[in-house]
Amino acid sequence: MKLSRLTRTATALLLAVAVLPAQAELKVGYLNTIALMQNAPQARVVQERMQKEFEPRAKELTAKGEKLQKSLEDFQKNSLLLSEDQRKKKERNLISQQREFKNDKEAFEEDSRLRQKEELGVLQGQIMAAVDKFGKANGYQLIVTEGVVFASTEMDITEQVLTVLKSLK
Repeated sequence: MKLSRLTRTATALLLAVAVLPAQAELKVGYLNTIALMQNAPQARVVQERMQKEFEPRAKELTAKGEKLQKSLEDFQKNSLLLSEDQRKKKERNLISQQREFKNDKEAFEEDSRLRQKEELGVLQGQIMAAVDKFGKANGYQLIVTEGVVFASTEMDITEQVLTVLKSLK
């Protein structure tokens, strides 16, 4: 039987509470990982690095696409003026250019996805290190993220962890 994320989180919380001695106080924090990922200075650095890395290729691809589109439009306008052999040769050439453009575009998208995945992994590692550092320094026994139905603002430690992330730059 598959358990929902909420059920697993609730079960983990209950188990954590059950194993602590009765006199010990459980210190729990809630972390909004989406807000953390959007506001972390490291995320901005990653975005800028990705843009800088892929912008020249994106511009080149855009220019190539515009040139191909212009060639297609010119061919459609002038195809009736060409001989049968010239028209077929031009048509084959355009088909070849379209295929090459499609391959270049797919390669660009794949390269971009792979780099984004690599950078995301590094960023997640930095975030986990900051959460770990914050949790240990402040005596938290449990820090939860997604799957929480309700967390009071007193339990939300997102801004405090964001401060730790800013200090790790």
